[in-house]
Amino acid sequence: MNIQTLVMVTLLGVSAAQAQGHKYDTWSENYTVQALLGVVKYDHFTVDAPDSADPVQIDVSSMPQLGGAWTTVPKGNRLQFGLEATFLLGFRFDKINYLAAGGSGLYVSLSTSMWMFDLSGGGYASLFLDPGRKVRIYVGGGPLMGFADYRAKQDYKNSSLATETTSETAFGIGLYARTGIEFRIHDRGMLGAGVRSNWSNVDFTEVGGSSDLAGFAGFVTYSAGF
Repeated sequence: MNIQTLVMVTLLGVSAAQAQGHKYDTWSENYTVQALLGVVKYDHFTVDAPDSADPVQIDVSSMPQLGGAWTTVPKGNRLQFGLEATFLLGFRFDKINYLAAGGSGLYVSLSTSMWMFDLSGGGYASLFLDPGRKVRIYVGGGPLMGFADYRAKQDYKNSSLATETTSETAFGIGLYARTGIEFRIHDRGMLGAGVRSNWSNVDFTEVGGSSDLAGFAGFVTYSAGF
């Protein structure tokens, strides 16, 4: 059994054990699902344009992200603890033109795509700031697994040269931490905002990128209890 499978089996087993004996009559004692939509900004994340006459780099440091989080049945009343699992998908598309290596006025049109996915899980704590449970703050953190896929398509303008494609994929592990605040908008739903920092050793040095990725993201969140 690999480590990814072991982590997920452990999370499911712990949550199933916690569910025993709990009542499902209020939002605060149920499983919670959270939707996230935002933007992540990585530190100095660029990719070299291939076969360029002058150094040309594609900045892929920022990209939109969407994903979700799931939490186990919490322990506690206003101050609650439990486990969470999250996933996030980031993507970016760029197109640039530049002079090809060797000169001769040959220009290249480069179309690129970057997809990034991370799966993470750890512990969380949540605190309702008022007795009526209308406002809550939360923190969470733990390990993450990251996967990234980069693809580039080179079209040589006004030339008989064939179109070229390049790609690179990378996988790594790291850590994440997040926090946020939410306000109840109906009995079983809360709307809010959150931030998340992450680090992973996803290696993109073969295309001129970084060997480590550290980022900071901001999100709009919606949480629902079941």
